[in-house]
Amino acid sequence: MIRTIGYVVLGLLAYAGFLLTTFPAERAFALLSEQAPNVRAAGLSGTAWSGQARVLQIEGRNLEKLQWQLKPWSVLFGQLELDIQLDGVDVAGRASIGLQPDGGIQLTDVDLSLTAAEISTQFQVPVDLGGQFIVQLQSAELMGQKIQSAEGVIRWQQAALSSPFAQPLGEFVAQLTTEGEDIKAQVKDEGGPLQLDGIARLKPDGNYNFNGSVSVRDVQQQLLVQGVKAMGPPGSDGRVALRYSGRL
Repeated sequence: MIRTIGYVVLGLLAYAGFLLTTFPAERAFALLSEQAPNVRAAGLSGTAWSGQARVLQIEGRNLEKLQWQLKPWSVLFGQLELDIQLDGVDVAGRASIGLQPDGGIQLTDVDLSLTAAEISTQFQVPVDLGGQFIVQLQSAELMGQKIQSAEGVIRWQQAALSSPFAQPLGEFVAQLTTEGEDIKAQVKDEGGPLQLDGIARLKPDGNYNFNGSVSVRDVQQQLLVQGVKAMGPPGSDGRVALRYSGRL
């Protein structure tokens, strides 16, 4: 009897795998859009198991040249996992995504490159930024649109202002860790004309704060000196204190 049940289970798993390997990606996304109308895709090919989309749109944001590969055995552990690859102009890289029964999203092995212009657009930064953001996370967890945890590093390489005037800023890094319910980011520069260090904290409710300081290494860069002075009066060490808070 037990052997018979085992054969039945194996047969059902094999059949489910067959369905995934043959179910067209277009039909899969049509079913998905019924549950998540803010998710759209164009240029679909392949299957629900392994396929690609020329453009994936999530709440108005476009991700280009997306490829995915489902991890079939993940279903046995109560979640759906897939590897994705992005080869777009503004966003490129790879990540593993786990979709959990409670609606949570688990990210692992994240290695993404985003243009600073993309960051400016997404976060509505009032100035144009230059350079590249490198996001490398060992793990991160999201529930809805809120980040529950994150472990890894974010680098801003060849950081610069593009407008209203062109100004190189140097290199910056943020080390992400999870402390209790807070996500902590230790921010510092890695050389360049702008010296920056501080700590940012993100609360579960989306509120954040940043406490740090900034100064200019090369006083000959008058535009940068004037910009830092506009942030506030310098202390006895010549550094300007930074205090920001808000809500994501």
